[in-house]
Amino acid sequence: MDEKTHNLIPNSSQIPNVILDLVLPRISEAEARCLLYICRRTFGFHKDEDNISFSQFENGIKTSQGRRLDYGTGLSRPAVNTALQNLIKVGVIFVQQRSRGNRYKLNLHMDVDKVVNEINQLRELTRSGKSSLPKVVKQVNTQNLGKKEKPSIRDPVDNFSEMTRELTKKMTINSYKHQDL
Repeated sequence: MDEKTHNLIPNSSQIPNVILDLVLPRISEAEARCLLYICRRTFGFHKDEDNISFSQFENGIKTSQGRRLDYGTGLSRPAVNTALQNLIKVGVIFVQQRSRGNRYKLNLHMDVDKVVNEINQLRELTRSGKSSLPKVVKQVNTQNLGKKEKPSIRDPVDNFSEMTRELTKKMTINSYKHQDL
């Protein structure tokens, strides 16, 4: 057995160390999943690049006989879109527009620190956009204003100690009344 065959694990995918060690631990989950899926679809099949459709990123691939090959990233279409756009903007991946799935290629000569910082900045911009939306205001029920709410008897566990005190007080009062007679 030659040394090259001895070091390979059958049915496995190689992922570049720079991706595993320096990029994945420092980027968001959506970008990481998309990046790993591109690694699987390219390096896992001994290719430099591959056509991958959005539905493959979302749901994976089934054969024409219905046998599932993979489950994709497990992300929603908007999450895949945002993650891929971020990876493209910072230069982690290159994409060629095609009619049947875009062609993706990993950039192994990226400036890792620059890439990580820019991806995280893009994610921060996305998060802060949500904070500018108006907050939901809790509606007040004006029908019960001024009325003191009585404890519900439907949930005896929450009201058990209060009910026990009331019952003990009534029993004590009743026992004193019977002793006087």
